[in-house]
Parts: sequence; structure tokens; C-alpha cells
Amino acid sequence: MGLEINTIITLENNEKYQIINESLYNGKKYFLANHLNKETETIFEEELEGLDIYVREVLDKEMYHSIRSLLK
Repeated sequence: MGLEINTIITLENNEKYQIINESLYNGKKYFLANHLNKETETIFEEELEGLDIYVREVLDKEMYHSIRSLLK
């Protein structure tokens, strides 16, 4: 079972985000998430390793803007 909208995730640094939207782009799943303690949005890329699901923040500015337009 993968991540879904309204899921709250906790990163390794203990920051918490709520998934507010998702989209597929070039065969990968991306999530728009709100930080629970700050008024910031972040886009995460889903990475699957066996049965485990990980997320990685999208840091590339061009990729971020391309994906953000799909998620809004």
C-alpha cells in the first residue's frame, strides 16, 4: 500500500508533512505536502525499495516547477 492524500508522514529528521495531492510524471509518483508546523509546501518523489516506501524531496528547480504545475 502506497502513500495516499491526507496521510501524515514523518521524515528521518522528525519533521511531519501531510500529503495534499499526488500525480504521476514520467512514470514516477510525486506528492505535494504541507509541513505541519510551518507554512511551507514541499514536493516529494516516491521511491520503492522492495516493500518499503521512501520519499525524497525534489530539489531541482526546473523539475519542482514542472511537477508543481501538475499538482496544483
